[in-house]
Amino acid sequence: MVTYNLKCLLAILCVTCIRGYGNYRDKIPNGNRVPHPCKSNSIWDGVGHQKSAGSGYRNPFGDDFASAERTWTKELCAKDSDGDGKTNGYELGDPNCSWVAGQPSPESATLSHPGVCEPWNDPKCQHQLSWVSEACKSDEFICNALNEIDVKNMTMKFPSTPVPVQETTYICMEFELDNTGDYHMVATQPIVDNVNVMHHAVIFGCSSDTHDIRSTPHECGMVASRECGQILSIWTLGSSGECLHDKVGIRIGTNGIKRVALQFHWNNPTLKTDYTDSSGIIVHYTSNRRENDAGVWTIGPERFVVPPRTLNTELTGYCPSSCTSSMLSDKIYIVSAFNHMHYIGAKQKIELFRDGKRIIDITNDEKYNYDSPLVHEFSTPIEVRPGDVLTTTCGFNSMNRDAVTNWGDATSDEMCYGFMTYYPKENVRQLFCTGFRSIPYCAIEDGNVFEGCEVSKYTRQTPETNNFYVDLNNTCFNSCTTECLRLLDNNPCLKGDPRAYMDVVYGSSDIGREMKRMFSQCDGKLTLKPTTPSTVGGNGNARPTPSTVGGNGNAKQIISSIKMILSFALVASLLRF
Repeated sequence: MVTYNLKCLLAILCVTCIRGYGNYRDKIPNGNRVPHPCKSNSIWDGVGHQKSAGSGYRNPFGDDFASAERTWTKELCAKDSDGDGKTNGYELGDPNCSWVAGQPSPESATLSHPGVCEPWNDPKCQHQLSWVSEACKSDEFICNALNEIDVKNMTMKFPSTPVPVQETTYICMEFELDNTGDYHMVATQPIVDNVNVMHHAVIFGCSSDTHDIRSTPHECGMVASRECGQILSIWTLGSSGECLHDKVGIRIGTNGIKRVALQFHWNNPTLKTDYTDSSGIIVHYTSNRRENDAGVWTIGPERFVVPPRTLNTELTGYCPSSCTSSMLSDKIYIVSAFNHMHYIGAKQKIELFRDGKRIIDITNDEKYNYDSPLVHEFSTPIEVRPGDVLTTTCGFNSMNRDAVTNWGDATSDEMCYGFMTYYPKENVRQLFCTGFRSIPYCAIEDGNVFEGCEVSKYTRQTPETNNFYVDLNNTCFNSCTTECLRLLDNNPCLKGDPRAYMDVVYGSSDIGREMKRMFSQCDGKLTLKPTTPSTVGGNGNARPTPSTVGGNGNAKQIISSIKMILSFALVASLLRF
């Protein structure tokens, strides 16, 4: 296994990890002209950060700037933040500390970086060597496929587009690919126009090439559209591009994907009103196709919450054997994988189990950094079989958060996904094995047991749902009676993640909210403890004994009411990612 380390030094316990705000450069003299200490004719955009592109962990000047309440003061100007013998004012062209924000920056021919001790590899600068040497690595995109004589390329680029005045925007635009032949896409490269807002880009393949093409930029969701939902390539901050394994390619053209949606995630947390962006992606493709068509498989939990001020909140999402048995028609081979969390993500791994035994870590990032992802590539592809179990475990450090962090698409929210490039593409019937927290959606759909609960029996039109409604009316209508508590305490679906899932489903309709009101009356009094998930390393096919919760109300009347719940469950199953 070869691991390409694109990240800077990261300390899990450090609480100075912040987002880089581009307008901070306007608050220091020559903030837009700070030279890179080891790359000629290159600017260090994130002046206060360890990464030249900004975001992530602060450098010494960034710490001092934050302590000065992000204001250029005489004290900050006179300080030597990086310890190289030159004041911050001297390095930024304001040696007399007379500059005031809003004025033109003073002219200077001797600008240098106030947060990087220089010369950066001098013995006196050893304290910073680990992260500066990482920032000094070449940005060149190295991919052997680009040297092949028959490789073509096309550029997909947005026109200059205003960035909305909101923290998070997903913006999409569709493009026609080269349909003159049968090709493999073998590499992609980013074109980043506005480093202040670009955080990641995704190319989604469209299953339809006959719908009205959306050829202008438009706001979209985490998935581009119903027609365009197949992930083909992902770029994230810190990556110079994606070069596919020499055994695989993404099939495009006459016998493959003919149309794609290019999606950007823009991040504008300071709500700047004058940002624009015209970023894009270069697609490299060839008629000299590789041995196998590749696809991207996504796994991980959704809809979770992370409590505030906790050093390590750990959660695991499961793709159990029952799911891989139905999703995989035969063996597949993983050629690369990477993890995806946001800013309080501290560590993440994807594990493979077979017959109850752990086989291998597909990924294991003990120190995760959203701004500098690790891409794991495997010279010997990892075999995954139908019936195997995959788990995705994420650890979050929320010590610098005062409020609960929810799962969501904003960078201030959190995620826990694993993306795996595999072949052959045709052996995966479903490209997402995600779940509601620890409960796999496929386990719900297949009627499997999780934490002792067959969730589908209480979120679909079933006798159990009908009887549950009647029993709630009989025992829990006005208060948490002894009979009500006994009814609920004997139901494993009202504890842990199954309960959280039921809360979401039941909260979408009048009848569901009424049921939720009744069974919520005993919250805090239930004693039932959730069981250990039975799907890890096992066959995941256990089914519950039919419910004995009784009741003899008018089932026909209840069924008509329950239909409102069913309609939401159907929509949720279609739109969950």
